Amino acid sequence: MNIPVPPNFSFESTVVSHGWYLLAPFRWSRDEGVLRRPEVLGGKAVDLEISSAGGKLVVDGAPASRKAVDELHGKLARMFQLDLDTSDFVEMAAASPSHAWVVEARFGRLLCGSTLFEDVVKIIATTNTTWRQTMRMVELLVEKCGKRTKHGRAAFPAPADVVRFSVGDLKSDCRMGYRAQYIHVLASGILDGSIDLQKITAVEQTTEELFKSYRTLPGIGPYGAAHLLAMDGRHDVIAVDSEFRRFVREQYHNGRAVSDRTMLRRYARWGRWKYLGYWSELWSSVAEHLQPLEDGDK
Repeated sequence: MNIPVPPNFSFESTVVSHGWYLLAPFRWSRDEGVLRRPEVLGGKAVDLEISSAGGKLVVDGAPASRKAVDELHGKLARMFQLDLDTSDFVEMAAASPSHAWVVEARFGRLLCGSTLFEDVVKIIATTNTTWRQTMRMVELLVEKCGKRTKHGRAAFPAPADVVRFSVGDLKSDCRMGYRAQYIHVLASGILDGSIDLQKITAVEQTTEELFKSYRTLPGIGPYGAAHLLAMDGRHDVIAVDSEFRRFVREQYHNGRAVSDRTMLRRYARWGRWKYLGYWSELWSSVAEHLQPLEDGDK
């Protein structure tokens, strides 16, 4: 299956623009230029291989039925932010000598999960822990709860897959600690209708309203809500966390402690692209250190 991509899109840049490519069930091969991922389509888990050629995404392993193809189109659009117009951001980056690389790299889209549920769970798994522990928690959750392909690989679990297990199971088997409660409540709420993701993510909301909507989700605070906004292509709000503070102090203030307000003023000139302006600077400084091992090296 071939899927057209928008202008200013780079497959590899999008894949490695965000640490999600290191989280299960994604598996990225830099040498091959292939992103592998088990995905549930039509209720069945299949092994997908996603690459790029001739200005299109090339997807192998997907069922050929019309329903499955439509479902896959929607999931890929979310994963690669295919509906996001980054032309304004690219134009602003081109005018900044320190951001000129953005134009050539066609940087500007963040890799996401195929569902909002996946992204919320992964954000919860990043709180109050190290990145390596986040990777392990997500890996264990996928292995325990996800549907398996015929080759035995597990897809990211749906809410119904998660609630088959108790909070205690998620704590002990997936090493999720207090996060297990949030994830279980989230999955249960989606299933019983007390958490309405369609209403929470209604596109007619302003960014401020959507930020508040995301804050109503279990385990999602200001940082998580801002991160979800960025994964919606809304970059008005910067997710302020310890990494943001560390980076800005070192990049602009010689390591001196300054207020969050002072740090945020550094990105005011980016307007509605504030978060992406910051993220491009951070990512260009750390990306090489985050490249994953190839499958054969694990």
